[in-house]
Amino acid sequence: MQDLSARSICRKDPANDVAELLGHSPTSICEWDEQVLRRKLPKPNLNRLRVLLVDEKSVRKGHNYVTVVMNGDTREVLFLEEGRKRETLMRFFDRLTPAQKQRIQAVGIDRGGAYLSAVREALPEAAVVFDKFHLIQNMNAAMDEIRRSEYRKALKEKSATASLIKGQRYNLFRLAENRTEAQSIRLQELLAANATLSMAHMLCEELRLLWGYRHRGYAERFLKNWVSLVEESGIAELLRFAKGLWRSRVEVLNYTSHQVTTGPLESLNNIIEQILRRSCGMRNIEYLYLKVRQASLDS
Repeated sequence: MQDLSARSICRKDPANDVAELLGHSPTSICEWDEQVLRRKLPKPNLNRLRVLLVDEKSVRKGHNYVTVVMNGDTREVLFLEEGRKRETLMRFFDRLTPAQKQRIQAVGIDRGGAYLSAVREALPEAAVVFDKFHLIQNMNAAMDEIRRSEYRKALKEKSATASLIKGQRYNLFRLAENRTEAQSIRLQELLAANATLSMAHMLCEELRLLWGYRHRGYAERFLKNWVSLVEESGIAELLRFAKGLWRSRVEVLNYTSHQVTTGPLESLNNIIEQILRRSCGMRNIEYLYLKVRQASLDS
């Protein structure tokens, strides 16, 4: 099977189809492909790392996760191993020399993950940047709690606003430019009928402006004022989120200097799903790493 055409179809076609075409079992095709990738793929380039992106990815049913590390400048996947604990990420850092660690300026991670202590221990001089998209997801989760609370209250009071709240979950999250005219009209009807949701929606929309600042002092002042507005609103669900954001303000505001997000890692979700589909499921995490790395080098 030492054939360039076979290598090419293994990149894109399902293992069963390749096996049928070449007259081998799917297991043999995957084993051969893994051997080829081990020989042909270049070693990860760890010498000029400036920005790292780190995130967890689900790869199997039952909440089986892998930790993925990407070069934030080149989008090269450098590491993928099973687990999402501090120790998992430390196994990557253990591969770096002191000089390689010293060059790393920033690391983008999710605020809620287990990676922060590993980054701080291994890269004490690097700036940790909490990913803005994960933070917006956290904000949306708080908004959804408010929506559900207001819906329950409206049902209890037999208020007509219950029908306006129902089915509006994603409409409350959408950016204005992504709403249809009908969705915009429906949202405005809801916000006019419910003062709590109207205030929460306004505050959530305003927070998005934070990531437009490039001067740290201005950004911190904006965030402090925003937290004060949330406190004045008295909306408990949003206040919990705001207090957590303020406690993490150093890592949140590091975005002003580095503009680091784990967005490029999000695109790996589709790549991983495609690889798992083409491989008819994959239990070999090392093979998955090689396939994901191959895809990152091809893109």
